[in-house]
Amino acid sequence: MDFSDHKTIQKSFAWIKKHLDPSKSYIIFENDLNKQTLSILLDSHIAYQYLKKANYAWKKVVDPGCSKEYLVIQTDLGNEDETLGKVMGYGFSKDIVYYLYKAEKKME
Repeated sequence: MDFSDHKTIQKSFAWIKKHLDPSKSYIIFENDLNKQTLSILLDSHIAYQYLKKANYAWKKVVDPGCSKEYLVIQTDLGNEDETLGKVMGYGFSKDIVYYLYKAEKKME
């Protein structure tokens, strides 16, 4: 998945999972537009200011087939839970679904 730009793409959740790098960690926010009409992908959302300032990479994904949108954030290894807490504090609904994918540990 290309995180070099923040353009919204149209893909499915299955596509997202297939394209995650197992050596990196991610937080994925899922917003069901059938239940909550306010988009989490609006550039004006305060969370994006935090993500920019903290230098996180992210991608916006919309699945029009099931009326869901996703914010995929690549996080620092070992700080996944802390990052999740900080991002949630920037105004995401308490009802929003999130997934936490932690990097696979390398065997020595």
